[in-house]
Order: sequence, then C-alpha cells, then structure tokens
Amino acid sequence: MTRDLAADLLRHGYHAIPDARRRAGDPPVCPVKLLGSDALVVSGPASVRRFYDPALIRRTGAVPAPLAALLFGRGAVHGLDGEEHLQRKAHFLELLDDADTTLQDLVRRHLGAALRERHGETVSVFGLLAEVYGRAVLEWAGISVRDPGKVGKRLAAIVDGFGIAGPSYATAWAARLWANRWARGLIREARSAASTAPSPPPSTPVETIASWRDPHGDLLPVPVAAIELLNVLRPAVAVAYLGTFAVQSLDDEPRLRPGLAEEASKRHAFTQEVRRLFPFVPALAGVARQDADWDGQMVSPGQRVVLDVPGTNLDPGTWSAPYTFSAERFVGRDVDAFELVPQGGGDPAEGHRCPGEPATIAMISATVEVFATATWSVVGRGSTYPRIPARERLRIRTG
Repeated sequence: MTRDLAADLLRHGYHAIPDARRRAGDPPVCPVKLLGSDALVVSGPASVRRFYDPALIRRTGAVPAPLAALLFGRGAVHGLDGEEHLQRKAHFLELLDDADTTLQDLVRRHLGAALRERHGETVSVFGLLAEVYGRAVLEWAGISVRDPGKVGKRLAAIVDGFGIAGPSYATAWAARLWANRWARGLIREARSAASTAPSPPPSTPVETIASWRDPHGDLLPVPVAAIELLNVLRPAVAVAYLGTFAVQSLDDEPRLRPGLAEEASKRHAFTQEVRRLFPFVPALAGVARQDADWDGQMVSPGQRVVLDVPGTNLDPGTWSAPYTFSAERFVGRDVDAFELVPQGGGDPAEGHRCPGEPATIAMISATVEVFATATWSVVGRGSTYPRIPARERLRIRTG
C-alpha cells in the first residue's frame, strides 16, 4: 500500500517528513502522496526561494479546509493570494510595526511579576508562559477581560490540538468556536463605538483591525475581522511552545546565563538558535500554478508542494553541526531570508512570511532575560515529541 503523508503526519508527527525523505534517499526534493494525490516535499534554501515565488506557488486551497479553519480561521490572510493578500498583509505589517518593543516590555513585566507571585511553588513553564503571553498580548491589543490568563490558555488549546487526532483535536475545535464568538463580539463593540459618535482614529489594535477594509474599500466582514484579530492573539500565545524550549535550553547551558542576563545581542542569538533547532511548524503547503522542473522532479498545476520547515532549519549544507545547540553561530551572522524559516521565508511584505516574527523574537528574548536573572530549578522534564506541536513538559521550582 502506498503511504500517504497526511496519515503519517497524524500517526508519526515530526518524524513523517524526514522518514519520507529518507525512504527516497534523502534528496532535497522528493515525491510523496498527500491526501491521495501526487505532491512534492521540498527542503533547503534553494527550494524555499522557489516556494515563495508567487508566479510558481499559490496559497489558496493549499491547506486542507478542516485544518485551515481550525488553525487560521476561514477567510484568513494565510489562504489569500495576489492583491487581496498584499493588502491584508500590509494591514498586519503596519499594525505590528512596533509591537515587538511593546510586547517585549510587557512580557518582561508580567513574567517577572508571575515568578515573584509564585515564589517557592512548582509550576509548569508552558502553562506559565501561555498565561503570561496571553496577558501581554491582550494588554497590547487594548482588550480588557476578567481573566486574561484563562483566555491565553484557550487560545493555546487551538494550537495544541491542530496536529493530532483524538481528544486534543476536539478540545481545539471547542476553543476555536469559543474564540470566534468572543472575537466577533470585540469587533462589533469596536465598530459600534466608532459609529455612534465622532471619534479619533483607532488607537488600539482591536480598534484598528475593526477598521480594516478590503481592496474594494468595504469593511472586512465581522467574522473575517474577528479571525484576523485572533491571528494576532493566538500566535502570540503560541510562542509559549518556543519560550518553554528556551527555558529548557537555559537549564542545559547554565554557562550562558550571565552573558544572556547582560547582553541583548547574546539573547537575540540564543533566541534564533532556539527557533532554528526546536520544531514548531512541521511544514508549509502551497499549490503549483504551472508546470515546473523542481530539482529533477516535475510539478504540475494544482499539485501540492510541501516545504519541510525543520529540515530546512537543520540543513547540513547551511548549518554546521545542525543538531547541536550553538547560539554562537548567530553572533555577527547575517541570516539569509531563505535559510532560517521557522515562520516562513522571503520578504514578509511581498510573500507569506509571518509578519509577527519580530514580536516572536522579542517575546522569547524577554523570557530568556527574565529566566537568566531569576532563581529557579528544574524538578521535572519530558517531551511530547514527535507529536505536533511538540511541547516540553518542563516543571520548575521558583525561588
């Protein structure tokens, strides 16, 4: 029986794509079956460059509808192409232009406070960070809720169940449906407030998103605006996966803590190495627009192309000793836009690279700074790997 990559991803998680490549002789481009149809798995900087060529690859319809609706929401920027995508992406880039600085400060403040409040307690690092990042991004967005930590955990649940069948998938859908209703209410409130009396331009991110328009000049439908609000909030909370790996790496590399506590450049390099080495996004999907020869493999219009994200970040042709944690590799190094792709490749203004990448880096860096200066000890470790998304079961005692 021919193996199908979709089934293997559900069964074997992050092992599925490297196993498929290994069976084919580990080439940078290999044919697979995906949802019963021919597809290509591609890896490495050269393939990333082609994957982000809009003349060759489109995103509309690339991600299976049930997964896209759960993770991104219907009508989200992730599934758009052409003028509509560029305009929507410009909205995100403008919104997030200085969010990295603000979120870094908020994470630093809320995380420091949380560790002080839980002095002497045993805590789950992932749970702590999901709560802290939720508080930080809600405050940044101008959203006031009774229990921001609970909202953060619900948003994290959407991400936690997207890559696996079973109870977590059902929990993820319950969280998604709740979040959609909640976000629609926020958009309606913002629009109602703007329409009832003369008001200044939007001053908060939620007000700004409520005012976004499509290429025809019409306000985005309430459900779509709500989805895009969640596409700012949810990914910020999901940084907790990588933030937990960062704390784990601090425990593994205690010699680095003094330098990380003092120097922003060292924290940046450390953060980049965490993002390179530890998996989060297993793959990105596109659909070929035209016939093309892709490193000796033919791709036809309508055929899916799957970018191996971890494989690219661990490409031995790009990274020396790729499976070894070495933050020093990023000190003084200019990283090409197609080499390090945990949140996509290329130019975010022109393609589908995540516009929130600077904010992600800032949030992890703030986490590293706080934990590098705090007193804590590990009391339990474990991992859900190769489950997608992988989560480190790291428990610490504070103080």
